[in-house]
Amino acid sequence: MWSYLISTIELYSNHKSFSLGIDTLRNLWLLVHFKDLEIKNKTIYYQVDNGIRQRKKTKHPIRKMRKAHKNTAELIEYLSNKPYNILKLELEFTNGWKIKQKAYSELMFYTNSPEERNQLILKLLNVAGQGPINVSKLEINYTYYFKSAVTLVKINFYDIPSPDEFWSEEQVAEWRKDVEAIDRLNEEEEEEEETEPHVYSKSELLDMNKMFPNWDGESEPF
Repeated sequence: MWSYLISTIELYSNHKSFSLGIDTLRNLWLLVHFKDLEIKNKTIYYQVDNGIRQRKKTKHPIRKMRKAHKNTAELIEYLSNKPYNILKLELEFTNGWKIKQKAYSELMFYTNSPEERNQLILKLLNVAGQGPINVSKLEINYTYYFKSAVTLVKINFYDIPSPDEFWSEEQVAEWRKDVEAIDRLNEEEEEEEETEPHVYSKSELLDMNKMFPNWDGESEPF
């Protein structure tokens, strides 16, 4: 199956932010495309990983990066020569934008307006050789995966949106109640399916009678 640079997309409820599914272990180079922005603040935690040259029992400490960088081009050039696993990355730029890394699998982008958000999404998709897509068609707080370079499919486990960091505590609490109610309903339906006896159709009954002439049609024929 073909793997795309950007695997998923989700719009956040503040209407200015979004996340992209990206393998950040291999593809932090994407941050070079923000080189025109000046870094205002950064938080980076890393751990040395020497790969096959590192002994199995060796475990390096997790450290906070102290070295300053003016922009992402300097940062990526610095990291390209280091055997670092980036465990946490948060960048804040002077124009008000932010970028955060999430668990090696996502980059979260924070802009100043829906227009900036949409323009940035299309720019990053273009860099990845994907898109264009109609951002206005995406539902807030639902994750979509790229079935093709331009085709999105909504991932919908509970048929309700998933919370993000902009939800209030009350909204999150209500969401949890909804999820618990859906889980209970699904469990009840599964139990009913397990206990409900199989009802044979007319064609199945005819086939059974041919195979088992003495079958009474009620007990199990086997």
